[in-house]
Amino acid sequence: MIKSLLLITLLSLSSVGFAFESFEVEDIRLVGADRISHGTIFTYLPIEKGDTVTQSSVTRSIKSLFRTGYFSDVKISRDGSVLVVSLTERPAIASIDIDGNKAIKTEELLKGLRDIGLVEGEVFDKLQLDRVQNELVRQYYSRGKYNVVVDAKVKELDRNRVRVSIDIDEGKAAKIKHIKVVGNTVFTDEELIDTFESDTTNLLSWYSSDDQYSKEKLNGDLEKLKSYYMDRGYIDFNVESVQVTISQDKKAIYITINISEGKQYTFGEMKVTGDMVLDKEIFERLIVSEKGEIFARNLTEATSERMKIVLGNVGYAFAEITPVPEIDEEKLVVDMTYYISPGKRVYVRKINFNGNIKTKDEVLRREMRQFEGGWYSKSLVERSKIRLQQQPFVEEVEIETPKVPGTDDQVDVEVTIKERNSGQFTFSVGYSQVTGINTAVSVSLQNLLGTGNTLSFAVNNSSYFKQLNVFYENPYYTDDGISRGFSVNYSTSNFGEANIARYSSSNGGVGMQMSFPVSEYDRIFTRLAYERKSVKAFLGSTASLIFSDLCALGGYTYSTQPLLPTGVEWNGLDCLPEPVDQLPPTDPIGVRDGELIPFEVRKSFTFLKAEARWSRDSRNRYFNPTRGSYYRLGAEFSTPGSTAEFYKFEAKTNKLFPLTENLTLSLTGEIGYGDGYGESDKLPFFENFFAGGVSSVRGYRDNTLGPKSSVLIDEYPDLPLTSKPGDPVGGSLKTVGSVELVFPTPFAKAGNTARLAWFWDFGNVFSKFDDFEAREFRHSTGLALKWQAPIGPIIINFAYPFNDDKYDDTESIQFSFGNTF
Repeated sequence: MIKSLLLITLLSLSSVGFAFESFEVEDIRLVGADRISHGTIFTYLPIEKGDTVTQSSVTRSIKSLFRTGYFSDVKISRDGSVLVVSLTERPAIASIDIDGNKAIKTEELLKGLRDIGLVEGEVFDKLQLDRVQNELVRQYYSRGKYNVVVDAKVKELDRNRVRVSIDIDEGKAAKIKHIKVVGNTVFTDEELIDTFESDTTNLLSWYSSDDQYSKEKLNGDLEKLKSYYMDRGYIDFNVESVQVTISQDKKAIYITINISEGKQYTFGEMKVTGDMVLDKEIFERLIVSEKGEIFARNLTEATSERMKIVLGNVGYAFAEITPVPEIDEEKLVVDMTYYISPGKRVYVRKINFNGNIKTKDEVLRREMRQFEGGWYSKSLVERSKIRLQQQPFVEEVEIETPKVPGTDDQVDVEVTIKERNSGQFTFSVGYSQVTGINTAVSVSLQNLLGTGNTLSFAVNNSSYFKQLNVFYENPYYTDDGISRGFSVNYSTSNFGEANIARYSSSNGGVGMQMSFPVSEYDRIFTRLAYERKSVKAFLGSTASLIFSDLCALGGYTYSTQPLLPTGVEWNGLDCLPEPVDQLPPTDPIGVRDGELIPFEVRKSFTFLKAEARWSRDSRNRYFNPTRGSYYRLGAEFSTPGSTAEFYKFEAKTNKLFPLTENLTLSLTGEIGYGDGYGESDKLPFFENFFAGGVSSVRGYRDNTLGPKSSVLIDEYPDLPLTSKPGDPVGGSLKTVGSVELVFPTPFAKAGNTARLAWFWDFGNVFSKFDDFEAREFRHSTGLALKWQAPIGPIIINFAYPFNDDKYDDTESIQFSFGNTF
């Protein structure tokens, strides 16, 4: 500071070319002021028109102008009665370029430079270069980067501007080699250090970077240490000192923390006082601690938060709860008094939505449980947030409740939405020797024209499978939340060409569905559909189980091809030709005129299907939920008079337990059962349940678990007819379950677009209820990645199947993907 004043004084003396004689200033002329406005200069110039100028006033003027930092030179002279101020402006900073920084974002570095006055557009002072280097080195030192090298350069540009270029060589971060806590007698070093974010080098340090020293991280660890003791009754705990030592090569950090534990206290009397806008007993019931219990600061904080929530739910948005301890050092007891200051009761003036570019306001507003003009309720605001997050077209929701300016009893609810790409487009082309060229196109709009309605259209085409499906749903067909949807579908399948369960079918149907809200979390779903199905099987190539089931079903047998040999009559009741002895003894395919004669059975079925389902969903978001639960219980049946009469029951549950802020346990179970009724004695094979695949028991190919078909004699001549499993045919009972531990995804940015989970899947499909055996469950374990990527939803499973049969079709890697828009 003294050096700066001395420099300004010397410059002031050198800037006056002669000794001034006093004179009255008639005008002031500024020379060299190109960028700095004249008005700004006159603000700092203590001489005005009409003043009498003296030597001392000139000196003061020069000092004042130098102190602004805008000028590198200031001279004052006289031209008659005109005071001439000649200025040399310092250059302006045109740009600040930073290169080489990885550990610290450019924005953070620029913020530190802004704090010392280095900002684009401001005046540049060469003396700042040293300060720039010191500031950046300081920031890196605070992150444990003690080997950082900062090189700052200045390049002059036209129009009196400069470019500041900063090259950073971060070097390697110093690693924590040792952490020692001194003064602890109640808890071990390991117990205390386990609570820290900082740690010595371990197997996971490459990912977590917990062995890299940071001043901010250490300060946070000290707060955690204090909380650890305070939550266990040691209210006199104190961190006496902290020593951070760095090795000579600046590669190793040694941390020593000296503490004083103090004595352990218990809770004493607990009272509630203040402005009782609710019954005192209500607040007393919210106290979570008891007399005689070991004191814990987190319990007092939990009590305060519970009281604030209760007050917030009845309009007291800005209530304050102040827990005041009264400490008895002799008895080691802490009496607690909770002072309640509810403030004014607040109501909501407006609800505003921000960030919704595609989605209409009314689509979002109908999910709000907090209303304009009503008393503010914290629980209703939180519930509104969850309902918005449950929408498939919403990725993130943030809600703020700022006070209305000029009032003390009104707030606005500001809802900021980050929309998800709710439209999905999938196109795929593939080829295999079995199925030939396969193409599939599907389009799904879950937020049609911003209305929240769903429209999907799918076309699949291959040598064995062709499908056309159209679906539309309005989730708010009525203002009360009753939904209505329609579907039309048609498909043909030649499973024989895909080596699946060798039969072919064609299906067509139309349906209408509606769902009704029963409560805030519960809905009843109903569906009525008309379907027509045609199934074709071939005696001798279709699995015997499927062929016999087809024969046993009702329906209309409308075609057999080709004509049977002479003397062979068709019995349409049991699907077997008579007399059987005219068939070749080893091959059920006849020969006539040198051509194969397969015995083909075609049957058509018509169904009027009804479905009813109850669901309860309290999960906190649509994609990657972290808490809540989902339950579903449903029944589907073909109405009496359908050509095949059957029913199916399904139940599913998903329960989420947040173990920590970033760790979630997910439990999922699903069971399905079906059977025939009336003239049908079993569930039709084409309504069977299947399991296995990307979203079922992972590690097994799609729909391959469960009963297998018989194998033809001529395919395995040395084995009995049913001794070797063949193609999956499904069953009437399905039981599957999953345990997942969801944890943060490495390298992913913050948000809810990706999830990584360890999983254990189990389950199987059984022919009938009596065949159920838990020991027949197939199991798998591994890692699953689900990512709502910009190119579409991606699922990748790395699975290890176990307890599998040698004929099970397993896969170690499974994936699926689509596209979104």
